[in-house]
Amino acid sequence: MRRNDLVRELMGTGGRAVAAMVLALGLANAETTAPDPPPDAIIVDTTVVTMAAAPAAATAQALAITGGKISAIGTTAQIKALAGPNTQVYAPPAGAALLPGFIDPHSHMSGVGFYSDTAHWIDVSNTNLLFKPLPGDAACKDHDDPQTCFIPVRNQDDVVARLTKAVAAVDPNGPTPYVLAFNYDPSRLGRGQGCSGLGFQCITFENGESRKQLDAVSATVPILVASESGHIAYVNTPALKLLGICDTPGANKDSCYTPTTNRAVETELAISGQLDEDLALYAIGFFQAKVLKANPGLGDRLLLRAAQTYAGHGFTLAQEGAAAPDQMLMYIAALDTPAKRAAFPLSVALVAYDAASSDFARTIDAAKKVREALKLARNPLLHVAAVKTFADGSTQGYTAYMNQPYLQLFPPFNERRLFPKQPYLGLPDVDQSEIAARLKAAHAAGFPMLIHQNGDAAIAESVAALATSAPPPGRRDVVIHAPMITAAQLAALNPKQTAISFLMPNVYYYGLPECQQVLGPANSLNMYPIASAAKAGLTTTLHTDSPVTPPAPLFAIWVAATRTAQQPSWYPNLDATACPATMTSTQGLGPQAISIRKGLEAYTVNAAWQYGLEQSHGTLEVGKTADIVLLSANPLDLEKNPDRLRQVQIVGTYSQGRQFLNPAPARNWPAE
Repeated sequence: MRRNDLVRELMGTGGRAVAAMVLALGLANAETTAPDPPPDAIIVDTTVVTMAAAPAAATAQALAITGGKISAIGTTAQIKALAGPNTQVYAPPAGAALLPGFIDPHSHMSGVGFYSDTAHWIDVSNTNLLFKPLPGDAACKDHDDPQTCFIPVRNQDDVVARLTKAVAAVDPNGPTPYVLAFNYDPSRLGRGQGCSGLGFQCITFENGESRKQLDAVSATVPILVASESGHIAYVNTPALKLLGICDTPGANKDSCYTPTTNRAVETELAISGQLDEDLALYAIGFFQAKVLKANPGLGDRLLLRAAQTYAGHGFTLAQEGAAAPDQMLMYIAALDTPAKRAAFPLSVALVAYDAASSDFARTIDAAKKVREALKLARNPLLHVAAVKTFADGSTQGYTAYMNQPYLQLFPPFNERRLFPKQPYLGLPDVDQSEIAARLKAAHAAGFPMLIHQNGDAAIAESVAALATSAPPPGRRDVVIHAPMITAAQLAALNPKQTAISFLMPNVYYYGLPECQQVLGPANSLNMYPIASAAKAGLTTTLHTDSPVTPPAPLFAIWVAATRTAQQPSWYPNLDATACPATMTSTQGLGPQAISIRKGLEAYTVNAAWQYGLEQSHGTLEVGKTADIVLLSANPLDLEKNPDRLRQVQIVGTYSQGRQFLNPAPARNWPAE
């Protein structure tokens, strides 16, 4: 039997690892006759890091792609011998490495697209979500323009100044006469005029008076300010009226949009201009829908832009992590023709969640309908991966559900009028019994569940609920975030049916605020305990939760390896002994840093397992989908110097065999 025939036979009978070994061994008298048909593309003269377990080769020099799948792996000479006259041949830059494409365990990709729309959204953040150039960079043409250059807000005065400027530019007769701002976070704001404190110690929108403060900016132009966590939004009176939210205690409740969780408290907060949880999701979606309606075709362009941003940082599969029914339909419309799909550089996993209803059956029904629609459409770039529920909110927004008091409390959370039980411990979105009921319903419909949980009380209830129901065969439920999960809770999770995904960039962006203001050192130094989770036998992944943090996998891996917390100049560390720049402690669960290899596994092998895609994704092996990321250097060579990860560029990606090269080295590092 000729060697190429042997390889094809091995591939056809499922012997992918053996076939890869045959090619990698480089037999002396190997046949070089091109197979029938020849590969569509080959990548040669590089380092192929397969991330595959033995006996598959750890590295190779080249690979071939046929019909969107990897058809051969081996030496450059072996793979070149397979090429036909129409085979695309690509040799990456010297020193480059090929790895499995990065798989996004959890984020909200459309949000990155929406917030990149500088015509309609004002940047009031101090995290570089959109990888903007810094003022000293030649790419920053206007050093004073925070819409095009990264100029972080440092205090509340900066935020108000940007909103005031935006209000002055609004055309009241235009199609979108609103001011919409994104990624505001009071916990990361520093000292401003008349305030020597930090974060919540100064006047912010999260003090129970945001409506009054925003009305002072404008009493006529609707203003919405979305928090960085996405769990809170702040609005003025005109925005409340547009949203149809009851803005007085005695309003006719039948004519108002009402919350779906914690109705009494959320309604009272809404009167003050603070929209929590489902009300925040509703408000952000409401105004974005108006923007899209006023600009036909904009939705398609923004989704494509978001996909290009994700692909430009190495993702070949992204997630829409809390997709409302209209969002899922938006994706279907954006990819409804071959031409649109050809330009879209990655595939998307939809995770269904209907924030507009407390009836979880609506979420499951929407997921089922979209699943069936995608089967009929045979769209290879979209699939419904799971459904989602929220157990609580965010720690830095004081909406996480806690067993223990927050380190410091500020209005409105220490006001007995709103929260009679003091000290305030946050509020659950749903309790343990409801989470268990939702899990059972999701599993019965054939879906695994993603459970968002941040506070230690919410984590405890979620872990207990997960023990009551098993996901469909080959699918995995996912614990999302869980910064304070304990050793006992990790041990209680079933490692065969549950993955756990950690929001590691929060160690960098929120380590200092959590440590010195919100949670205290004991609950923050070893938060997101990925090393302990792996030791417990769990499959662990990393995520960015974008647009909460930038969609940058290499940055997240760097944070996981170094446990570095940002020390912003505008937000001083008042006690570096209690809150060190390296967020680690020998107390409790102990140090949680992981290797670069483990970080890469979190975004490849482990992420594929989380989705139940381990047979088709996550490693570079013969027969698997040709989802590939091309890096300017091999990250595994940097184990002893993880800081050099910031110098690694994303050369490009292959999505299901389709090549998408970055036109120029992109700004790959979001940190200032």
